Amino acid sequence: MAEVWNLPNLEAMRPSGYEWLLQILHACGEEQRAMTLMTLWRIWHAHNEMTHHKPCPSIEGSRRFLVSYLNSLMIVKQFPDSDIAKGKMVINQGQGFRRVTNRSETRKLERPHWAPPTEGTAKLNVDGAFTMDGRAGIGMVLRNCHGEVLYAACQQVHHCSDALEAELMAIEMGVQQALQWTQLAFTVESDCLEAVNLIKRASPNISAYAFRIRMVREFLRERDSPLVKINREANNASHELAKLARTQGRNEAYEEGATIARGEEEQLDVKLDMELDMKLDKTSHGRAREERKACAREEEAAQAGATSGPTGRHAGRPGPRPGPTGPHAG
Repeated sequence: MAEVWNLPNLEAMRPSGYEWLLQILHACGEEQRAMTLMTLWRIWHAHNEMTHHKPCPSIEGSRRFLVSYLNSLMIVKQFPDSDIAKGKMVINQGQGFRRVTNRSETRKLERPHWAPPTEGTAKLNVDGAFTMDGRAGIGMVLRNCHGEVLYAACQQVHHCSDALEAELMAIEMGVQQALQWTQLAFTVESDCLEAVNLIKRASPNISAYAFRIRMVREFLRERDSPLVKINREANNASHELAKLARTQGRNEAYEEGATIARGEEEQLDVKLDMELDMKLDKTSHGRAREERKACAREEEAAQAGATSGPTGRHAGRPGPRPGPTGPHAG
């Protein structure tokens, strides 16, 4: 399939750690991700046929089937309003799964990215990550209009009921921290539509999340902070922090982030993700190193005090004579 499709390098398709396949798919583009999943699906089908003592499909037959299948999907995506039965559509391989438009309507499709807030304000991005075993992680990033990180943190949650609760916890704790770390007015952004709607809904909430929702509303009212739903692609930094807390159990805080030029907003999240990871590693390793040095200094001081004897103004003076001992003492 690699002869006709743009598949990831076979060397990368090896188990290399936790969620290795998801990491590979995340790094792929939309078309490459679809090709990879369809190839894996066909491999599973061939394995299933052999398991049930049926003839294995030929390699050439599988190749033609997958190519035809993907082309059919692309036609549906590129020409949703056309009659597929007539077969008059020409697939544009460069267009991928995007809809083909008229030249007069064609515009460059831009990938959503993080946008800086207005001058003199800040922006808080939050996200939550959840697994079915009840573990979760939350991430938050507070930035000013220049892209400077005022505060960022990730925290593991050991007991969480579902993904919605993780998102609500991320919003609550993020807003609470933002109120402490900046005096600026700030906007709150989350990629969870359900959580945003629950908080913004005017009617009283009587669900299991009622108390948490009420706390979020009170925090937001302190600065009149608007809560906005954004695309996942514009929330990468907090998403990576939440995933870091969920998968590695990290509980870290990061202050005073890097400055990124306004013209580089499309790369801001990627650079911030890398820098946050390096800073968090340095912070945890540096703290452990300082603790070891402090313990070593205390041990050296204790040993020096035990061997050198008394020091200072009274050093060298003879001590009081011992009194008489024995049966005639006193």
